[in-house]
Amino acid sequence: MSHFKSKIAAQLYSVRDEFEKDCEGTLKTLKEIGFEAVQLDGMRGNDPHDVAELIRKYEFNIAGMHIDHDRFLYDLDGIIEEAYIFGCKTVYDKYINDEKQYEDGYRETKTALVQAAKNLSALGFRIGLHNPEYDYNNIVDGRKILDFMTDPVHGVCIYAEPDTYWMAVAGENPVESIKKYSGRAPVVHLKDFKSGYEPTDIKNNLTEVGAGEIDMEAIIHWGENHGVEYYCIEQDYSSIGIFDSLAFGFSHVMNIGKALEKND
Repeated sequence: MSHFKSKIAAQLYSVRDEFEKDCEGTLKTLKEIGFEAVQLDGMRGNDPHDVAELIRKYEFNIAGMHIDHDRFLYDLDGIIEEAYIFGCKTVYDKYINDEKQYEDGYRETKTALVQAAKNLSALGFRIGLHNPEYDYNNIVDGRKILDFMTDPVHGVCIYAEPDTYWMAVAGENPVESIKKYSGRAPVVHLKDFKSGYEPTDIKNNLTEVGAGEIDMEAIIHWGENHGVEYYCIEQDYSSIGIFDSLAFGFSHVMNIGKALEKND
């Protein structure tokens, strides 16, 4: 069995509607595609214990959990409880809420995440932040937001979860931008991008992983040498059917992995 295959995860935000309507059917289909890991993104009305049981049934590993921003401020105990249900101690703030996207809001968020990391590190937790495009475009202390948020504080580090699509939307070169997170990005979001459209035109500038312009081979080659544990395929929107989009991306990433393993 390919070791690399076990590192390819599906972000369940991609199948949020399907997951809400038919949790088990959704997980079964992802398994049939070939995924051996999923990244959680809320329960979508399902009972967490039921979801955990299905994840065990289909033998998925969990490539981290996306948690709503406010819970890091007001519900740390709830995060801990949910993490133990799923046996996963890598948790990400999924994105900073719109009302916190100003300097004091960013500072408040960093303080909360660093405090969470301090409180939970003894239990083995890793606290991280997922980046949409404004985490590159906005600035605090001369640092782009994702860099500001992940700069260590007295030795406490917030992990980055770089997202190749949002890097590209922000005008970054994902292959170069990701290099600064060596050893600090256990999970990378793989999403592909087509130029020539407005940044907000997700129906046209977002495409299947492997069908766009981002050099996924270079990203994965870097990741294999710099501590990436999971390559998480996310498809915010699909024009061909979400499972077909995820299957396309899975096949592309798997082929890259096979080539890398063959060359090792």
